[in-house]
Amino acid sequence: MSRTVGPYKDVATARVEGAYELCEGLDSSGRPVQILTLGSSSSKDPARRGLLSDTVAWAYATAGPEDAPILVADLEAEQPYVVVLHDARLRGADRIMDRLLSLGPATGPLPVGPAAAAQRAAHQLAAAQRSAAPASPAGPSSPPPAGPGPLLSPPVVMIAAPKKRSQLKPILIGIAAVVVILALAVGLWALWTGGEDDPDAPASENGDTAAGETTELPTDGGDDAGQSDQVPQWDAEAPQERVAGELFGEGDQTQTVAYENWPFAFKVPADYTCEQQNQAVVCTEDDGDSQITVGWEACPANCSDDARKALRDELPYKPLQELGSGDIAIAERTQVYGRWRGSLSVFVTTAETTFHSWSHVDLASERGGEGWQVFNDVLNQSTAKAES
Repeated sequence: MSRTVGPYKDVATARVEGAYELCEGLDSSGRPVQILTLGSSSSKDPARRGLLSDTVAWAYATAGPEDAPILVADLEAEQPYVVVLHDARLRGADRIMDRLLSLGPATGPLPVGPAAAAQRAAHQLAAAQRSAAPASPAGPSSPPPAGPGPLLSPPVVMIAAPKKRSQLKPILIGIAAVVVILALAVGLWALWTGGEDDPDAPASENGDTAAGETTELPTDGGDDAGQSDQVPQWDAEAPQERVAGELFGEGDQTQTVAYENWPFAFKVPADYTCEQQNQAVVCTEDDGDSQITVGWEACPANCSDDARKALRDELPYKPLQELGSGDIAIAERTQVYGRWRGSLSVFVTTAETTFHSWSHVDLASERGGEGWQVFNDVLNQSTAKAES
């Protein structure tokens, strides 16, 4: 018989394994979810609660593209629980329950003592090592359901410890800054002394430049001699739409990326290093730890629904949420602590053809705003090419 539990409706038990109960229902938005919880008596066992906490941390650390996102995990509640999106295409809360069953008996007291503690520590270390490596891409996250209830209390989802950033890069940047300052000082001294030695020399030989002049970053598509109708230009008159986050502002340090025969140009933050790979470009920062990928392809077969689905299925973070008429789709994943991942898909119809522009990012969490800025820029620069 179905029941209502907190903000969840049509809740029914789907599977019981001793201390663990797996239910299915709908959240306040009508999305199907799975709810994994401890029984009322098992919730009073600290060892059983600790095993559930360790297993949820493992699930966050090992989340891959085949795993449904965890929506809520309250491990401090009187009856701890975890809520997972229920999607037939993805592995759900069953994988968490199977993991629990593989680590100890489903009923009765859990093993205690040095051997059990060592086993738990080994599982935690393995999960931490997996989370430190680049995690597998995954689908979009969803906001946690809201509203109080008799069983479920507000989410507490602070599981893994943040990764300590390397101190090597700031040291190298400091050394480089000192070298640059010394080089500028020597250069200015040479220009000043050279101008005194030959006051009649032309300005170009004396090194005279306008004070405070800045130079726009070079376009990756080539120098001025290579610019043609086949190399797109960044369109300042493009739309100013957003899928989320912010647009690039006038004061932001950016570089324009443009390649021959691409339908659009786009911007990325100036501190990224970009490399073209056929009809895609990969931009990296943080010694490769943060990565932005942008690409495009022509949409075949008159860009039918099947053709569009096939192109979107090649993106790493799914399922994508379609916006508006369906030409735009977006996915966001934040389940892995310290990482922000997402995918963007845009179909644009021009006078000649329909092309698919896309982007996916895997960034440190503090760079998530840069991911939205790139997504929004790719969206606007692509749709600016649409047939009016």
